[in-house]
Amino acid sequence: MPELVVDADGAGLRLDRFLQKALPGMPRSHVFKLLRTRKVRVNGKRARPEQRLASGDRVLVHADAARFEQDRCRPLGRATRMDFSVVYEDGQLLVVSKPPFQPVHPGAGHAADSLIDQVHAYLEVPDRPAAFRPSLAHRLDRDTSGLVMVGKDAATLRALGRMLKAGEVSKRYLALARGVPRAREGRWDLEVQRRDIPGAKKSGRGRADAPGSTLYRVAAERSLRLAGCRPLRISLLTLELLTGRTHQIRSHLLQAGHPLLGDRRYGDRELNRKLRAAFGLERQFLHAYRLELAHPATGKPLALASPYPDDLRPLVEALRLGVPA
Repeated sequence: MPELVVDADGAGLRLDRFLQKALPGMPRSHVFKLLRTRKVRVNGKRARPEQRLASGDRVLVHADAARFEQDRCRPLGRATRMDFSVVYEDGQLLVVSKPPFQPVHPGAGHAADSLIDQVHAYLEVPDRPAAFRPSLAHRLDRDTSGLVMVGKDAATLRALGRMLKAGEVSKRYLALARGVPRAREGRWDLEVQRRDIPGAKKSGRGRADAPGSTLYRVAAERSLRLAGCRPLRISLLTLELLTGRTHQIRSHLLQAGHPLLGDRRYGDRELNRKLRAAFGLERQFLHAYRLELAHPATGKPLALASPYPDDLRPLVEALRLGVPA
C-alpha cells in the first residue's frame, strides 16, 4: 500500500490538508472518501481528518498504487514569464511588488500566470507535488499593485500568519481619492460593504461584511482639472490596515465620502471615464507601497518600499505627487 512520510514542511498540517497538498491530482471528494471510510492510517493507527501531523509520521493510504502515483505526480502549471519585481529575498522570505491586473492565485483566464505561479517559476519550485510549496502570506486585489510577502518554508509562512493576525506587520497603501477628509488624519471603524457579491450593486449599498479598521492620513491635497469639469479637489492618502477584509479600503473610502479615483466598482463612473481619457487610468489608484516588520526568522527589522508603478505615473507627474514617508 502507498505510504507518505511527513517532512518538516508537512509538520503541523491537518491530515486532510496534507493529503490534498501531497496528492494534487486526486479529487477532493476522493480524499475525503478515503478519510471517511477509514482507509488512511497514521503510524499504523486509523486517523481522523483533523489530526495534526508531526515530522516523521508515516501516512499509509489504502488505494490503488498506480492511481496513487498518477495523482501524486500529475504535472502542475508552469508560468513562462515574470511580471513582478523582487524587493527583498533571503533563504526564508521573499517580498515582491505585484503589478496591477495580475491575480494573486489562478482563476478564470489565468491558468498559469498568476502571481503565485510566477513566484514558483522564479524560485524553480519542482513540479512534483509536496506537502508544502512557497505560498503568499496575504493577498491584494487583482487591480491593486504593490508589496506581497511570500513564505519560502512552512515555518516562515506560519510565523508571518501569526504576525499579520497579531498586527505586527505594518502594511501601508497610497490612495488618490475624491475630496479631502475634514480631519487630516484619523481612523475609520466601519463595516465592509462589499459590491463584488452577485446582486449587491442593485441594493446600492452592497453586502455588509465583518467590521474593519483603517487608519488614514492626508499626505497631499491637489486641484485636478478635467475637460468639461470644474476644478476638483482630491487628496493623496496614506492608509494602514488594522484588519484585512476583502475590499476594505475601497469600501471605507466610499462610505467616508471619498471614493478612490479609477475604482470601477466603488467609484464615480463619469469621473473614471474622464480619468481614463486624460491619463489612461484603467484601475483604482491604490498601491501597497510600504511594509515594516521584524524578520519572521531572524527578528531583524525590515522596512521595504515600492515606488509608483508605471500605469499611475501620468497622473502622479501631472499632480506632482511625491511618495510620503
